[in-house]
Amino acid sequence: MIRAETVKKLKNLLRANQRFLILSHVNPEPDTIGAALSFYHYLKALGKQVSVYNADGVPSFIRFMPHSEIIKTTLSATNFDVAICVDAGSTDMLGEHFAAFKKKITINIDHHRTNTMYGDLNIVDPGASATCELIYTLFKKAGIPLDLTVAALLLAGIIYDTGSFRYRNTTSKTLKAASELIELGAEIGDISEKLYENQSLGRLKLLKMVLDTLELSSDGRIASVELTRFMYAATKTTKEDSEGMIDYPKSINGVVVAVLFREVGQDKYKISLRSKRNVNISDIAEGFGGGGHKNAAGCTMEGLLSEVKNRVFAKIVERLK
Repeated sequence: MIRAETVKKLKNLLRANQRFLILSHVNPEPDTIGAALSFYHYLKALGKQVSVYNADGVPSFIRFMPHSEIIKTTLSATNFDVAICVDAGSTDMLGEHFAAFKKKITINIDHHRTNTMYGDLNIVDPGASATCELIYTLFKKAGIPLDLTVAALLLAGIIYDTGSFRYRNTTSKTLKAASELIELGAEIGDISEKLYENQSLGRLKLLKMVLDTLELSSDGRIASVELTRFMYAATKTTKEDSEGMIDYPKSINGVVVAVLFREVGQDKYKISLRSKRNVNISDIAEGFGGGGHKNAAGCTMEGLLSEVKNRVFAKIVERLK
């Protein structure tokens, strides 16, 4: 629930300031990019000075999103009045240089339950399916106009974070928001095609190698896959090509929790966790220094892969008892 007082504070900040920096989380996907660019589009229409920064840049599969070309991976200056941080549960997710960016005011807009409330103004709603859904609600309450460009950006984020409205985070409010965005002219078929039917040959070769590592627990309730740096090199792909691959082990009949172990350095792994039904895996990720949602979370761990896997599996088995 967004309080009227919060909306008023936001409107005053947007009106009283001229220079804005918009930041989104590393390893971005359509929700974080859609959220950032919707604010960019609105603020530019007001004649504001706006920069959009993402430490990792925009993945190729979402460069179709309006304004994506303006997002920078470096900043030559940090002269701004307000930093708007979207879809980031903590400042760690914004890249290594966040401390240098924080000058005066930070607005934190997010839908993660594990958000650390790091902003001077925190607009956080874990009940929203996506940060783009939260921004849709926020814009409506603030009387901010929703044009075709904003509608397309927000709908892309909602589609992606709900798995095309398949995930349990999809609510009647989500569907109402999507309906209005479609009424404004956002093409759901066109957006979905660009999100899901635009794969490179290299990604499919990478998927084959990843699926070759598939392991199932003895009871068939836990499935895991691995992704190494060698696989990227062999298929001439990058980490953005691995987006969504955890959904394959999760889709197996009988599997309740899926895990992807992605090598990011020597004895260093990014762990992605996904679960079905009411199995909460966010606190498992939190226990290893990460976070996320009830059914989708992640963390980074160091050590030999066999040791990392044993630690993660032990926590999952304990949860499933």
